[in-house]
Amino acid sequence: MERRRYLLQACSTNLDWLGHVNNVAFGEYLQEARVDVLTQWRDGLTHPELSMMAAKQEIEYRRPLHFRSEPVAIDSWIARVGTTSFTFVQEIREPDGDVLYAGGRCVVVQVDNASERPTALSDPRREHLLSYADEGSWTP
Repeated sequence: MERRRYLLQACSTNLDWLGHVNNVAFGEYLQEARVDVLTQWRDGLTHPELSMMAAKQEIEYRRPLHFRSEPVAIDSWIARVGTTSFTFVQEIREPDGDVLYAGGRCVVVQVDNASERPTALSDPRREHLLSYADEGSWTP
């Protein structure tokens, strides 16, 4: 089991007229953290004929995130590995873990580049993903 932590600095361009990070930016923040995770885990995930794409994302907003100079922490882990997909669970929180701003899930599907259709994860790829799984999952 491994949770990956990504520290992200909120951008002033993501603020809405109320002075907090716009809800749309939360999806972008979670994507930034997923890209970081997949970059770190890429050795077991890269294949010239296959791609990974987000199929579904859900976010639950808990508290407004105001602009500040300190970064926020985004913790990511895998909660489920299926036949053609896996599910990331992510939380945007204070680095000390005290405050949860948002949490969510994203289903990532493996796709064959030629057919553009979902394709089964190989056993070595499934094992690689399972090495990053955490049985605790986020619940809205």
